[in-house]
Amino acid sequence: MSGVRKTLRPFRKKRRDDLLYALARVGVWLFRALPLSLGIRIGGLLGRVAYCLLPRERHRALEHLDIAFSAEMSRTERKRIAGRCFENLGKNAVELVNFPRLENDLDRWITLEGREFLDETLAKGRGIIWITGHLGNWELMACYMATQGYPFRVVAREIYDERLNRLLLGFRREAAVQVILRDSPAAARQMLKALKNGEVIGMLIDQDTQVKGVMADFFGRKANTPAGAAILARRRSIPVLAGFIHRVSDRSHRIVIHPPIEITETDDVDRDIVANTERFNRVLEQEIREDPEGWVWMHRRWMREVAYQPAREGGDAQV
Repeated sequence: MSGVRKTLRPFRKKRRDDLLYALARVGVWLFRALPLSLGIRIGGLLGRVAYCLLPRERHRALEHLDIAFSAEMSRTERKRIAGRCFENLGKNAVELVNFPRLENDLDRWITLEGREFLDETLAKGRGIIWITGHLGNWELMACYMATQGYPFRVVAREIYDERLNRLLLGFRREAAVQVILRDSPAAARQMLKALKNGEVIGMLIDQDTQVKGVMADFFGRKANTPAGAAILARRRSIPVLAGFIHRVSDRSHRIVIHPPIEITETDDVDRDIVANTERFNRVLEQEIREDPEGWVWMHRRWMREVAYQPAREGGDAQV
């Protein structure tokens, strides 16, 4: 019987992937045909439906909200935030497929705070590492920065289904967003070349992935955190900016750029990488605390967590 199940598993996965791709194509057609404001409202409703129909993801979101906010807010408030998180992802998807309609009107949709930090750092000619997270509509942020004329590239992973991957890359191309696929053999060379040319490299640092990472504090616990940004910044003296986007309303977003982050440089490179990664995490955590509804709480952020306690009086932190 187990052999039959193993034989059927690839077939079921293919059927599931075929269904997801078909739904994605129908969704693109539908949401490009609808008035944008109506489409965004429907996207939020579909996100709420997903919250109800996906128990594993819902449970994971609530579990992670418990980790971050159990001492600060009630269970009722955490459940409200989880539901709004799913709603916002539905709205993000509708905006993503409508990039061509948004492109010429983004100045009305988006306000940018901290542009001076970006301009001043770019003027130094060393390129920029732009750290961010899956907060707000991060794809829309990349689109906006590209339409503003900034030499902006994003590092992204390929989606497991090639058809869905082509679809997403197509949306990004329509928005003039240049992409470096992190799993490509040429990814490191492309990043270094872009930085040498004074470009901005956008890197998402808030998920536990298969890239090189370090265990770093995040909401009071250790979480495996991508270390590429800290490695590049420390070893090649590349300035680091943190930039995030927040949904203000269905037709309004706010991008916030922080001042350049100070990079620790000592004789211990490995320790510096951990220290700088934790510094990046603190900026990200601050932004999530200000906009908890905008973050992807269903991601397995503490998947490889190490048991950790803050240092107590008279003792060291236990890791």
